Amino acid sequence: MKNQSTRAMSMISILLLLVLVILVALIRLYPYPSNFPAYPKVTQTHAGAAGDPINLVFVGSQDQILHSFHQAGWLIPDPITPQTSAKIAVDSLTHKSYPTAPVSQLYVFGRAQDLAFEKPTTDVANRGHIRLWKTGTLTGGQVVWVGQASYDSGIELSGTTHFPTHHIAPSVDLERNAIGSDLQKTGLVTAETVAPFTAPILYARNGGGDYYESDGEVLVINYTHAPIPFTQPAALIDGLKNGVFLFYDMILTTLLLAIVMSLLFLALVVMGLWPTLKWLWQKRGPRGRRSHAG
Repeated sequence: MKNQSTRAMSMISILLLLVLVILVALIRLYPYPSNFPAYPKVTQTHAGAAGDPINLVFVGSQDQILHSFHQAGWLIPDPITPQTSAKIAVDSLTHKSYPTAPVSQLYVFGRAQDLAFEKPTTDVANRGHIRLWKTGTLTGGQVVWVGQASYDSGIELSGTTHFPTHHIAPSVDLERNAIGSDLQKTGLVTAETVAPFTAPILYARNGGGDYYESDGEVLVINYTHAPIPFTQPAALIDGLKNGVFLFYDMILTTLLLAIVMSLLFLALVVMGLWPTLKWLWQKRGPRGRRSHAG
């Protein structure tokens, strides 16, 4: 009876792992439609390495964007100078707030961001922030901007500039969505739409070595009344992808849950492989070799 239960659990574990692999492969390899194909998909560091992913598109004037972020309580960062860098370092050691702490430069279209905003917390090490670049294209007579949003969750010294720099939290989609929620509440945004931009990103690293993941979508924030056409993936694929990344983000943002799920996954793997390992031990272990020799 015990052996039958073990075999049943092993089969269930293997089946669950197989379903997970197939699901991940399906949402990763599906040919997602290309919205905004002419725009870069990821920012770059000054050295040319891949930075953080582009995850927002804005359609509107600079004044509209500035006004809406101001109304939403987002601030314009200070420029990077030795003085402001020293202030970040001191405030991070004492866990103080620095509401207008500088934002490091990332590059799109060969230039640093045209605009940047941040939403401070009581600790300079933690904050929401976004960088924006003009694309040079128009929609409905208004300028199109691309944006990169992420949440800073720690500070260290940069290996290149030796100035303090931030770690980003891995779930960049959460900060993208938080910005959309904040701007929607101002009543100044005409429409917000999520559109496919890249294939889902299950694992990537930015120029600072920080890990991140993303569902590959951009949030399009429109201040105009001009409609923007989008191509969407099949509803089933979109639903599966959203479910996977909702679960993924929940794991990444809850340490205890991440530990529990890691242990559960390890247990499933061990249980799934146990019959094979047991068979190999019986055949190749000391007893198996002796009986074979006899």
